[in-house]
Amino acid sequence: MSVFFSGPCYQQTNYIKEKLNNLNVTKSPGPDNIHPRILYELRYELALPLKILFETSYNLEQLPADWKIGNITAAFKKGNKSDPSNYRPISLTSTICKVMESIIRDHIMDFFFQITTFSKNQFGFIKGRSTALQLLRIMDEWTTQLDSGGQVDVIYTDFAKTFDTVPHRRLLSKIKSYNINQRLILWIQDFLCSRKQSIGVNGKFSSWF
Repeated sequence: MSVFFSGPCYQQTNYIKEKLNNLNVTKSPGPDNIHPRILYELRYELALPLKILFETSYNLEQLPADWKIGNITAAFKKGNKSDPSNYRPISLTSTICKVMESIIRDHIMDFFFQITTFSKNQFGFIKGRSTALQLLRIMDEWTTQLDSGGQVDVIYTDFAKTFDTVPHRRLLSKIKSYNINQRLILWIQDFLCSRKQSIGVNGKFSSWF
């Protein structure tokens, strides 16, 4: 498996410019206070320095300490506002790190598509295979079945807090089995370890833990 950070410099910088160009400038900054608007407005000047930063982080198999901390705020969902379970946590982390995360995710996804890892029946979290498209497809199949006098039985399941409960060791073992670049695996391992967060309520933040 080749890696993005070993490609031609101009391709890398152009790709980073594209990522910065697509930033949502209305989002809040992370604990480093580097606002997405700044990264967007200076995207042409910052593309090369960020390329060097990303390449260094990848080659050292480590993330800067500021990339591994997050400010957690609570977003109200529904129900009784005095019930903490009715709030969804939002983690504000470094936007620069998110750009590198996005590049690595794209690279891994491209590799998985090359080795045909994904089932044709998998929708969601895959470009060009939205859940809306999945619904249209399954409705067409159900309609055809019912029109021909058949029967449709459906079972729906959901995993509570799926991404919060993935065992890190099992995740790393899984991606190793797909022959992902060893250096990239070590970078992901460092990404998952020794993280810190602080909880914010009404502008006041807890100590780090």
